[in-house]
Amino acid sequence: MTIVEGERHFAAPRERVYELLTSPDVIASAMPAVRGHEVIDDDHWLAKVKPPLPLAPSVTIRFEVLDRRPPGHAELHAHGGGADVRSTFELAATDGGGTLMRWRTELKLGGILGRFAGPGLEAVAHRQAERTLDAVTRRL
Repeated sequence: MTIVEGERHFAAPRERVYELLTSPDVIASAMPAVRGHEVIDDDHWLAKVKPPLPLAPSVTIRFEVLDRRPPGHAELHAHGGGADVRSTFELAATDGGGTLMRWRTELKLGGILGRFAGPGLEAVAHRQAERTLDAVTRRL
């Protein structure tokens, strides 16, 4: 298992940040190789992903919000294609109306993805987390 953690400050109220961090549209837009997504309900959605590997088939990643406590906490789970990802975040209001986010992601890879996992996996996972948070910032 690989664990990555971090912090990010947003110049927006935590209610708005929370809304975006749990939005299927925002999360799907931040993932590379997503070919589309389907919302099942507020807490469940699917994303079709085409890995950038030659001859790799498209896979469906299933997302769910496991624990939703607006406006300060959520836990999300994504699994499919050999990946199992659990992410949590805590949001705290800051002086001036901003929001401080503390996040943690646990990543397990199996199958063909597990065979490609190596020492660079932590950097890749951190980069994807930053890409998602950048997508939130763009929508604020």
